[in-house]
Amino acid sequence: MLLMRAASTLAEQINEAIVVQGNSTLRPAHGLVFVRVAENGATVSEIGAFLGITKQSAAVIVDELTASGYVDKQPHPQDRRAQLVRLTSAGLDVTAAATDAALARWHAASAVLGADTMASLVRALEEIGRGGTPRPVW
Repeated sequence: MLLMRAASTLAEQINEAIVVQGNSTLRPAHGLVFVRVAENGATVSEIGAFLGITKQSAAVIVDELTASGYVDKQPHPQDRRAQLVRLTSAGLDVTAAATDAALARWHAASAVLGADTMASLVRALEEIGRGGTPRPVW
């Protein structure tokens, strides 16, 4: 329960920072799409697999994010049948705001707990979460 409460608190703080920027239609699950496509883009199938949902459900989320201007679809460089989903500048702005909010929470916790405790916490969470992947809470 403590881990779930900590994760929920962090997600809420990140969401608040994003909403303050004027992104009130986004929800925490969208953040995981942003995580998956941020580096090199991803296909809808890859997004679905990452989220643990069907390709059709992933397509609906991608279409919502495309319509809102957070992602766009481009031809896939190796597969003519697929499209690559990438963040737009608006999506990159949201990602930066989310990262800033997460770092602010990290720094606040570090100020209270100290660097050694935070390092121990990181090791413990890596062990507890070994083999897991983030999944959205709908």
